[in-house]
Amino acid sequence: MNNRFLFYIFLFLLGTFYLQPDRVYAQLLQTNRLEIPSSSSGSEQFEVFPLGEKGVLTLTRGDEYSSRNENWHFVKYDTTLNAVWRVSYKLDFRYVPVMAYQGEHLGYWLFAQPDSDHFLFLQLNFNDGALDVYKGNLLAGVDVQQFKVIGSKALIAGYYRSRPVVLVHSFFDHTTRVLPGLYERNTEINNVDINEVDGYINVITYAYRKKNCVFEIKTYNYDGKLLKKTSLSDPRNSFISGQIVPLNPDDSYLIGNYSVGCTQYSQGLYVTHVKDNEPDDPQFIEFSELQNFFNYMKPKRRQRMMERIGKRKSLGKENRFRYRLLVHELIQMENEIVLVAEVYYPNQKNSMPVISGNISRQYIPRALEGYKYTHAIVCGFDRNGKLIWDNCITIKDLTSFDLQEMVQVTPVEDYFILAYPQDGDIHTEVIRRNKVVVEGEKFKINPKSEKETVLNNEDGYLSPWYGQYFLAYGMQRLGTSLMGQGREVFYINKLTYNTSDIGKTLNAEETSRPR
Repeated sequence: MNNRFLFYIFLFLLGTFYLQPDRVYAQLLQTNRLEIPSSSSGSEQFEVFPLGEKGVLTLTRGDEYSSRNENWHFVKYDTTLNAVWRVSYKLDFRYVPVMAYQGEHLGYWLFAQPDSDHFLFLQLNFNDGALDVYKGNLLAGVDVQQFKVIGSKALIAGYYRSRPVVLVHSFFDHTTRVLPGLYERNTEINNVDINEVDGYINVITYAYRKKNCVFEIKTYNYDGKLLKKTSLSDPRNSFISGQIVPLNPDDSYLIGNYSVGCTQYSQGLYVTHVKDNEPDDPQFIEFSELQNFFNYMKPKRRQRMMERIGKRKSLGKENRFRYRLLVHELIQMENEIVLVAEVYYPNQKNSMPVISGNISRQYIPRALEGYKYTHAIVCGFDRNGKLIWDNCITIKDLTSFDLQEMVQVTPVEDYFILAYPQDGDIHTEVIRRNKVVVEGEKFKINPKSEKETVLNNEDGYLSPWYGQYFLAYGMQRLGTSLMGQGREVFYINKLTYNTSDIGKTLNAEETSRPR
């Protein structure tokens, strides 16, 4: 009797599995894999620079405390992960690495000589591996926060004696100048945005003045002359971050997040139109106005939250939120602009970064807090700056010693693939604007040889590459047996997502619906 009962239960569950119309199954494909053996001493550091359809660049070097730090090895691979060229650079032992910047055709590395004003710039041509070195005197004691290059000029942004500065160094005539109007107290540099098409430099600052928070954009020309200043202010809200979406030289949108009061805790998002230096009244979008912001919560908790929000609105009360947001660089598509931001909170931990997948990389070791991520939001705006959809992906138990972008978003046909790495796995979710079409799935990062197994995973990262492809990379210890120590490799996996089955399933659903 018991066996027959269990048999019927099994048939019921099997039928339920196959008859779920809303459940779509897809597949993450590992199309290529590169394994670079690592030394057993653990003194090597690896970095990855995706170059789109031109391939990928890897950098291998010693850590800051290694005698091998002076040897920098660059290798460019094509899109099939076959080596195209190799080049090495021997760094002068008097210099220490500070930061890197990746342009479209050239890569730059900034080095500083401690306790002096001597700086060194290394320029690498991605096409043929040609190296050029530039030296200059900048400003001793600058705490560098950002490093970018526009044309033949380097922009070094940071703090000098607790005040913000942006230095412009010319590779052509080795001159250095300071951008005017920035060296003020109680001011922070939010971002340095470069417009290479028009040759503009936009320095976005956040200042605390007379109990008010002032968000400003100072625009300079290529020669460093201040052209205009745009200030954003609101009697109730403060602007935390902002990214410029240029429409033409005198017309743009600004998209970012805001808070209530002078705090880094976000209340929501904002969009404002800026024309001839004059911003329109911003459109403030509270998190409660997003349809899917709270989907990371368990259903009962989310229901209680939505009931609380609705009750406060019915009483004419505001809903106040306190979320820390890490806003990514905007994804600008033909007909829409996509904002991606991770929600996190700090854990009190210290670390030294080993591998970074960001465009700009900080090399000087610092005592940093650890961070825990809860979820990421994805919002779509049309070209008029209007919010048209939103979605989110739940992030479970993911922590990072550095505050960095972990969730990677890849547009594929009419879908967006959301993915993040964790403990040797890739977690994915597929959305079509505000609809989740493939719920959370988990995929293993497998070795190249079927005879080996992964014994340990460290420092896993994801980066968008080109088209529907993205890169997963990090450290793994591989072995043929769980008993041995195995071998340690730095891996790069070329991944793509098979969306063909998604379209077939969704089309079948739409066809079967009654009209």
